[in-house]
Amino acid sequence: MIVAAIGAFLRMKFVFPIELLNFENTLHSHSHFAILGWLYNALYIAIVYTYVKDPAKQKKYNLLFWITQVSIIGMLFTFAWQGYAAYSITFSTMHIFCSYAFIFFVLKDISGIQHETLSLKFIYGALFFLFLSSLGPWGLVVVVIQGSTGTDLYKQVIYFYLHFQYNGWFIFALIGLWLKYYEAKGAKFNERTASSAFNILFYTNVAAYTLSLLGFKLPAYVYWLAILTAFVQLVGLRYLYKLLFANEIKVFHDKNTITHSLFRFSFLALFIKYLLQLVSALPNIGDVAFLSREVTIGFIHLVMLGVISSGMLGWFSGFDLIAAGSKWFKYGMVLFLITFALSEVLLFYPALVIWFKISGISNYAMYMFVLSGGMLAGTIAVFISSLKKTSPHC
Repeated sequence: MIVAAIGAFLRMKFVFPIELLNFENTLHSHSHFAILGWLYNALYIAIVYTYVKDPAKQKKYNLLFWITQVSIIGMLFTFAWQGYAAYSITFSTMHIFCSYAFIFFVLKDISGIQHETLSLKFIYGALFFLFLSSLGPWGLVVVVIQGSTGTDLYKQVIYFYLHFQYNGWFIFALIGLWLKYYEAKGAKFNERTASSAFNILFYTNVAAYTLSLLGFKLPAYVYWLAILTAFVQLVGLRYLYKLLFANEIKVFHDKNTITHSLFRFSFLALFIKYLLQLVSALPNIGDVAFLSREVTIGFIHLVMLGVISSGMLGWFSGFDLIAAGSKWFKYGMVLFLITFALSEVLLFYPALVIWFKISGISNYAMYMFVLSGGMLAGTIAVFISSLKKTSPHC
């Protein structure tokens, strides 16, 4: 809800210019709080809830959780106040060490699980990408010390962090949690299909970092690798589709329509995400993604809001951790998803303007502000519904 409020505030500044808070600094605060305050926390809670049942073991996670919140709240205020500077970097570094502790704790506690399920494979993959992404900020320190701030290398290191965060840690953790949801219902996955889905998505995600580099001058073989990677990722997603939605577990026949509606929406957003990555890899077509800031924001929102947020809210409702049956949740999610989808159309519209030489949209800033307000209102309703849920079933 706080993330949505800051997002609406940033959009308001385009419509009603006010001097309150520096725009770029507030944008940094918004992005860090979205990634770490909402998504990281949601996955943290879900993984511990799912895999760490021993109350004695949960104590260290509770302590680590609140230490992590100190770093997150610290980033929320210091980034808005000073942008990238001593205090905000200190809190960011604190969070990295918290994430290392989380990885260590989880690996230690799940290593005792005798039968490695498919869902656990994806969780292992997610933790690997979480660690790999953390190398980005350390690399950024080296680049800054060398005086290369603002160079292509500086941007490439940032893209390294972002890629392995939202294409690796976030997506693999979400898929692992989805699969765990179905395993808890007694689903038996075809081992060959499951192995193909994991292996293709895991190894292509490593190579898919090249897709983040297409806006730079690179050797021709990197472009061809990026195109091949984007295509093979869709093949991997096809195997995942067979596991989740085809004949093997009958998702569409499940009685919990809210949970599975959100799962299906999330999967659709994931498919669009992989499809757009393939389009962005094509010569002359994908260049616009690197020229338009709005298109870049649209892609990030597609992953953060369309894939992860809707998928995680579906997962929480599926385990009865949110009062999904309440009107607040239903209407809030409908409003959020409709305004999100419309905002995505507007964010990607600049690409259509460049590709098809069509005219832009008048009052664009106002429309985006209204839609941001709609997403905020939907989020507030979901937040209210969460307050009504006080005794989750374990």
